[in-house]
Amino acid sequence: MRPPKEVKLKDVADALGVSVVSVSNALRGKKGVSEELRTRICECAQRLGLDTEAYRAETKTAAEGQAPNHPVTIGVLVSVRYIAVGTSFYWEMYLKTANAASARGCLTALDIVEDDSDTPLPQMIRNHEVDGVIVIGPMREQYLQKLLAAADCPVVFMDEQVSDPRYSSVLSGNYYGMYRSVRELVRAGHKKIGFVGELSVSRNIIDRYYGYKKCMRENGLKIEQRWLLTDRAGDKEIPGIDLPEELPTAFACSSDFAAGVLYDALCKRGLKVPKDISIASYDDYLIGHPLSGHLTTYHVDIEHMAKCAVKLVMREIRDPDAAGVMYEVDADVVRRDSVRQITKG
Repeated sequence: MRPPKEVKLKDVADALGVSVVSVSNALRGKKGVSEELRTRICECAQRLGLDTEAYRAETKTAAEGQAPNHPVTIGVLVSVRYIAVGTSFYWEMYLKTANAASARGCLTALDIVEDDSDTPLPQMIRNHEVDGVIVIGPMREQYLQKLLAAADCPVVFMDEQVSDPRYSSVLSGNYYGMYRSVRELVRAGHKKIGFVGELSVSRNIIDRYYGYKKCMRENGLKIEQRWLLTDRAGDKEIPGIDLPEELPTAFACSSDFAAGVLYDALCKRGLKVPKDISIASYDDYLIGHPLSGHLTTYHVDIEHMAKCAVKLVMREIRDPDAAGVMYEVDADVVRRDSVRQITKG
């Protein structure tokens, strides 16, 4: 007597005339299928004798951080504009994310994307090859909307915010982190403090700018428009700062990248940090630059952010209704020697 034939996803797909991906999504509780089709698939799978409990258990154990029967795959997307392999803030963020996913028994697939509006979406999105997606850093709006419309799985943003409340974000302490960084300058006696950062790049930079404004206002300090500088130019975001003739005694920089660009511009003018100009910044990540190791800056806890992002993705794989969380990871300012004390106290 022959043993009964093992029922597979393809058997259910063939019986209903749908794709294997649709069957998989339906049984795992993922997006991408209507409720009517999900019901038909589940009924057909039960009728044919497919072990549907195995698929539900796989998703549940993965979301709880246990080793699943088949590893969950998390796609990680980063714009090519913001990542340089081995030396960039977002490359470090990806590595921490991969480590956090691996610790939970998951796989990661990285795609460094050209986020122009006419650029095709990554294969992992088009072919529904991942169970969840983490987007690291900013994406151009048209490309982002195309991505979100096509994704049939949870999407979590890391170090970036979106206005759509259906998606979760993991952020560093943008507003109060920048506030504390500026406070280092105020406590050192600086009263003329400028700000460096391009507000159009991301909502994070906007939050940091308002953290700067809060600290300035609380201390009765005037914000001079001529000392609000951008650190990049054009659609390709070419680094560069156009320094005004008269300068403040200090600058608060929206990122360590911006601090490095400012430092280079000051050096070209023959000015020294901190003797002539003090700098406080944000990120605590600057590699291969003369300012590295000297910069007073707000530390971004990349490892904690990565763990949170992976945890959120896995939770939303299990329960799509859990999406829409904004999680902020706080940290501290690291004091170094880029700030000169100009008054006692």
